[in-house]
Amino acid sequence: MITTIIFDLGDVYIKGAFGVEYRIAEITGLKPDAILKSLTSTFWTPNNKQFLYGNMKEDDYLSWLIEEFGWNISIEQLKSVIRENFQEIEGMREIIEKLKERGYKLGLLSDHSREWIDYIEDKYKHHKLFDVIQYSFDVGTVKAERKMFESILEKLKERPENCLFIDDFEKNTDVAKSLGLRTIVFKNPEQLRGELKNMKIEV
Repeated sequence: MITTIIFDLGDVYIKGAFGVEYRIAEITGLKPDAILKSLTSTFWTPNNKQFLYGNMKEDDYLSWLIEEFGWNISIEQLKSVIRENFQEIEGMREIIEKLKERGYKLGLLSDHSREWIDYIEDKYKHHKLFDVIQYSFDVGTVKAERKMFESILEKLKERPENCLFIDDFEKNTDVAKSLGLRTIVFKNPEQLRGELKNMKIEV
C-alpha cells in the first residue's frame, strides 16, 4: 500500500533545464536545439555532479558552461535567464496539495544547486508542501546513486514498497525501482493524474 509519495523538483514541479535554451538562443544567436543538446550532454558529467553535490559555486559552474560551449553570454545574463525559467508547472501545486489533504506523507528529492534552491524556495515557498526534503547538495549524492534514495527513506522512516517516486528521468526511476519503490516517469500533470488514478490514488 502506498502511503508516501516522493516528488522530483526540476521539470516535475518547477520548470528546470528545459525551456531555458530559447532565451539563451536569443542572446547568443545559436539554435535552441543545439543549446539543449549541449545542456543535456552535461547532466552526468563530473563538473555537473560537483555542482549538484555542493562542491562548485554557481559562478564557477556557469563560467565552465560558457567556456565549454563557446556561448557569447555573460555569467549575469545566464543567471538571469535560468531564474526566469524557474516557473511552477501549471496544475502541479494543486495535485500536491490534494495528496497532502488525503493524508499521504510527501517527500521532495532533487538534484539541484544551493543557489538555485535559495531562489526557488524564496519565490514559491514550495518547501512548505512537503514533510521531508532532500537536495543533492545536502547529502553529497544524486539520484543516479542508490544512496540518495536510501537517505530519504531513512528520513521518511518508510519502507520502499510503501513509496511512490515521481521523476521525469527514467534513469532516476530505474534506481528507485532497484530499491523496491513504485515509480512514475512524469510527462505532464494530466498524465500524472491518470497514472495516479490507475494506482487508486485520487487527486
